[in-house]
Amino acid sequence: MNIYYLGADVSKGYSDFVMLDQEKKAVDKNFQLDDTFDGHQKLTKYLESFVSAHPESTIHAAVESTGGYEDDWYERLRELSCSVPVRVARLNPNMVKANSIAELRRTKTDAVSARDIANRISDRKM
Repeated sequence: MNIYYLGADVSKGYSDFVMLDQEKKAVDKNFQLDDTFDGHQKLTKYLESFVSAHPESTIHAAVESTGGYEDDWYERLRELSCSVPVRVARLNPNMVKANSIAELRRTKTDAVSARDIANRISDRKM
């Protein structure tokens, strides 16, 4: 079984996503989706397509707690866990920041934050 890690950096109105493999390498290019019905449908299609291309996979997904902005994405991923092999967690932002500092990362963009979240979830046991 292959495990992949989906990091979601949630902001007001949108989220940046990145999928990493077990070696913490990006499987696909980072992408951004609006926090709308259409954006949630695109995430659903992306994950269904990804699992179809990687049938022996499990996806560990994580969103960073951002004062409630993450709620819709977290719930969508939880709903998807009924039909797609995805497990989801909500992370404390202090944990993600500590990982970023430990890796001496100074660049701070939404795409980098999504990678930091995926890296953090890859270090955890779900």
